[in-house]
Amino acid sequence: MRKFVLPFLVGLMLCGQLIRVPTNLVSFKSVAIVPSDIALAPLGFFLVIRKLKGRSLFFERAVLQWPIFLFFLAASISLAINAEYYRLHSYEVKLSSLFLLRWLYYTIPYFLVSDLLKSRLHAKHLLNFLLLGAAVFSGFGVFQAIFLPNFAIVVDPSNLAGWDLQRNRLVSAFLDPNFAGCLIATALAGSAAFWMEGFRRARYLIPLFGLALILTYSRGSMLAFLMAFLYLVAVGKNKRRGLATLFVVLLIVVAGAPYLTKEAESYQRFTVSDESAQSRIDLWRSNIGIIRDNFVWGIGFNTTPFVVPNLPYISSSGYAPTGASSFCITGGLLTIFALTGIFGLSAYCYLLGKVIWMSHFISTRVRDPFYRACGRLSLSSVIILVVSSFFTLTILYTFIMGLSWMVFGILSVLYCNSKQGKPELAGDPAGDPNLPGRTRGVLATESPFSRRA
Repeated sequence: MRKFVLPFLVGLMLCGQLIRVPTNLVSFKSVAIVPSDIALAPLGFFLVIRKLKGRSLFFERAVLQWPIFLFFLAASISLAINAEYYRLHSYEVKLSSLFLLRWLYYTIPYFLVSDLLKSRLHAKHLLNFLLLGAAVFSGFGVFQAIFLPNFAIVVDPSNLAGWDLQRNRLVSAFLDPNFAGCLIATALAGSAAFWMEGFRRARYLIPLFGLALILTYSRGSMLAFLMAFLYLVAVGKNKRRGLATLFVVLLIVVAGAPYLTKEAESYQRFTVSDESAQSRIDLWRSNIGIIRDNFVWGIGFNTTPFVVPNLPYISSSGYAPTGASSFCITGGLLTIFALTGIFGLSAYCYLLGKVIWMSHFISTRVRDPFYRACGRLSLSSVIILVVSSFFTLTILYTFIMGLSWMVFGILSVLYCNSKQGKPELAGDPAGDPNLPGRTRGVLATESPFSRRA
């Protein structure tokens, strides 16, 4: 079951919005059902049946289950209080509740991974599919950026008003350069993390991810990768390989400078005074204004189009109550604070803090290089998520959430195994043939995480 379900789910997440079924759920925004929305329902049902057969709904390796519950509880209370305070109609409350339930719904991959994976080898299998899937996603994106301009309109021509004209920017299956850039930046940081720990085949994907990231022309994604890269170089085992990663990316920029410079200038990527950058700054200010007036409970999870247009300081912020961004005011953790208040933000920071702690634990206290690389990949993904979400709300984007939860599920399994101190799982050379101290064996399923060139 594990060998087929999880790779299948990875594939569906990476297919993004290539297959869309439009709905009439919201009149002022295009909302579509995608394959991953449908697939998670039977997988969640399977998971519940599996746990009932085991006579326990407790997930032994799901370390994040309580932080998830606490954030959902805080967001639910915030929504209930604000529904009364702002006198929202029943339709508005139901719609906001559906978006909150969707957030919980997309944690199913985390519970699936933490329940189905049992060993280091299982984690390697899944990480293979994640990284190679990201390579296919990036490779298709490079092709799309060159030969399929305005790809979102090609996929969904009936919704011209719902998509920005991205021209030759890489959007891939997510149909948005910023969301695609977040995923590619994470894959690039992960490849660098594994290469720095001695998994040499990971280096072959770095040029592809580097080129794909550049073609998104996403300043937020590039800044997020730079922050994660600084972390990797600061703590990594082989800093020269980390610097070599940056050198490869810079070499691509230099080699493609005549084309890239012209395109970047046309997208106004070399300035922070353009309309796109200024609108984000205005939205950050709007978030701060909402937080100031609604410090304790926020305005309610995803009540944005029903509450925000009536606030006095929103009219000049650039927020549009209709269209693709009507349910969010971009601002990363500021948005979480504005929507759910101090209790919701505390719960969300507790969730992220738990991920950071597990990442730090296995990357510093376990000798197995695979564990260390996974820990640094997970912490890098948190950095990229948080930083990029200040420019585009990636922390609430379904496909990014689903894939991130799978990475965090792997992290939870490895963390629990390392805490149990099993030799074959926790990095004891006597129990792992891939560690120094014994003849290294290379499994056929290890690529691109093989420690041989």
